Amino acid sequence: MTWRTWGTWRALIASLALLIGLTAAGASPAFAGLDGPVANYIDQHCGIDTIGSGKTTIAVPVDRVTLNLEAVGHSPADSKITAVYTIPGTSKYGTLFGQFDPLKGNATFNYTVDNPPAGATLSISYEVAWTDGTYYSATRTRPLLTCTRDDTTGVDSGYGGAEARATVFQQCTSVGTWPYSVRAVDVTVHLSHDRYPADYAGQQVWADYWIPGKKGYTSGVSGTANSVGDAWVTFRLVAPPTGAELDILSSVRSVYGRTYPVHTWVPISC
Repeated sequence: MTWRTWGTWRALIASLALLIGLTAAGASPAFAGLDGPVANYIDQHCGIDTIGSGKTTIAVPVDRVTLNLEAVGHSPADSKITAVYTIPGTSKYGTLFGQFDPLKGNATFNYTVDNPPAGATLSISYEVAWTDGTYYSATRTRPLLTCTRDDTTGVDSGYGGAEARATVFQQCTSVGTWPYSVRAVDVTVHLSHDRYPADYAGQQVWADYWIPGKKGYTSGVSGTANSVGDAWVTFRLVAPPTGAELDILSSVRSVYGRTYPVHTWVPISC
């Protein structure tokens, strides 16, 4: 046996030992290096909510927490998800339920934490159960944003290593004929890939949106990336609240079957 051959065998033995150690510890070899059969993305955004009406309104600083989960290595169909946030040392918590989108392979949950305490820790726990008996749970912690009435714009803690960039354009328009026309805005999202654009060429993208104070995300529009991984998609908002924040959560598919979130907040300009 040559020294080079022995080196190859030694590397193989070390790899096997690592795999055995992971299995013994309860980690699934199929998902080693990933977050089990689920990948998680958490981000935060400071904003202002208005409570009350008329002359008795109160501006309340909030931290908008978004949890995006992706089914990895397991079919997203037939799933049930419970996602809970807590802030240790306080009585603040929130529980949401959902399931993976069978086509996109992901699920998104929004929490609004009012008057977030400075220096606090955000803890998010989630459980995913499939009808075939597969079960997975995890807890993730990170610092909570300190959001105040004087500091609410541009304060974000975003997804690390985002796979794409989103640029948002707005065009004011109207629907209907005067005097019954209604103000509207066409929102165009340009998704571009700075890293490995070929991994996204010809793949599907989605852009969903949410306006705080309304119900959860609305399915906006879907499209397909071009040969360099760029995509342009447009959706229309009819009679939107002027000046309100628009939360756009895009999803980009890669040739490897992964679906990554791209989160963008912009004020409605029309």
